[in-house]
Amino acid sequence: MDGKRIERNEVYALVLCVSILLFALIVVSQPIPADKSQVEAWFNSIIKPVKERGKTLDSELVEAKTEPRIINVMQSGGGEFNTITKAIESVPSGNDKRVIISIGPGSYKEKIKI
Repeated sequence: MDGKRIERNEVYALVLCVSILLFALIVVSQPIPADKSQVEAWFNSIIKPVKERGKTLDSELVEAKTEPRIINVMQSGGGEFNTITKAIESVPSGNDKRVIISIGPGSYKEKIKI
C-alpha cells in the first residue's frame, strides 16, 4: 500500500476512536440503572432510530446513511467477492456513503489491514 492510503486509514482509525470516546461520555453521563426493569427505558432514551435523530445529525452523515451499498462476500462464489480483502478494496478511497460488507459463512484466513 502506498503512503497516502496508510495515512487515510490512520485518520479513519482516529475518527473511530474519537467517536467511541464521545459515545462513552454520553453513556457515563447517564449511568445504567441498577434496576433491571429500567434498563430498556434508559437504552431507548439514549439510542434513537435514525428517522427520529436525523435532524440532530450532520447532513452529510444523514445523506451517507440513506442508501447504503451492501457488498456480499461468499467463499462459495455466490456473492460479489469471495474474499473480505477484495470487498474492502472495492470501496473507493474517499467514499462518503455507508458501505455494509456482509460476510457469508465459512472460515476466512486472511490478513486484513484497514
